[in-house]
Amino acid sequence: MADPALHDQVCVVIGGTSGIGEAIALRFAEAGYHVVVAGRDGARGGAVAEACRAAGAPLAGFEQVDVGDESSLRDLGVRVAAAAGAPHVAVNCAGILQSGKRVLAQDLDEDERLWRINYRGTLIGCQVFGALMAEAGRGAILNVGSLASFASLSLPAYTPGKHAVLALTQILASELGPKGVRVNAVAPGYTLSDGLKAKIAAGERDPEAILETSALRRFVQPHDVAEAALFLCSDRAAAITGVMLPVDAGWLVQAPYAHYLRGNPIRE
Repeated sequence: MADPALHDQVCVVIGGTSGIGEAIALRFAEAGYHVVVAGRDGARGGAVAEACRAAGAPLAGFEQVDVGDESSLRDLGVRVAAAAGAPHVAVNCAGILQSGKRVLAQDLDEDERLWRINYRGTLIGCQVFGALMAEAGRGAILNVGSLASFASLSLPAYTPGKHAVLALTQILASELGPKGVRVNAVAPGYTLSDGLKAKIAAGERDPEAILETSALRRFVQPHDVAEAALFLCSDRAAAITGVMLPVDAGWLVQAPYAHYLRGNPIRE
């Protein structure tokens, strides 16, 4: 149910045209925020904005942005500020996935592309909207990390970038806290977003094996991450900053537990 008190608050979701970003945009719309859906695909972005209005957003619209292009992100900030001032929430959700490979085989062009989009895009989004929020003296930034923010996964471009998102979130929480701005992140587990579905369909991910790696034996759904995002950006989390919250169906606890158990079985 929409909260009437939020009807003058604006949420910008960068990477809001599909998957986790789309779910986050819709959840903030349901809560009563004005929603700016930002991304590359105008058709998909327009459809998400329309769905946000149907879900309860007083106003919702699409803004074109390419997170791999610094000027595009900075132009987005100018447009949002001109239309609505400093947003109350900014979500950096745009990103791309990588298939497993070894460090010695890492192609440098792919490495550059993942860093430019997954980390540098997040950094610039934080700079753009963090500056607006700091001037306004309030706001919440949410970054999207990964299980790879905590674990050494065999994704030699993706993993270091997501480690860096965790560090960025912690640094910004310290720098922007005195300005009244909170900075947090979520770390989704294996989420049945469009990207993972495509990897499964291409035979690049084994769904049954994935389920065995989580304590709850289930995939994370995009709306699970959206609920965590709304909480961290709401007044209910007013004393929380600098955290990255795993939304992973228990993957981070199951992996070390299961591996330890293999070599040290419990004797009944």
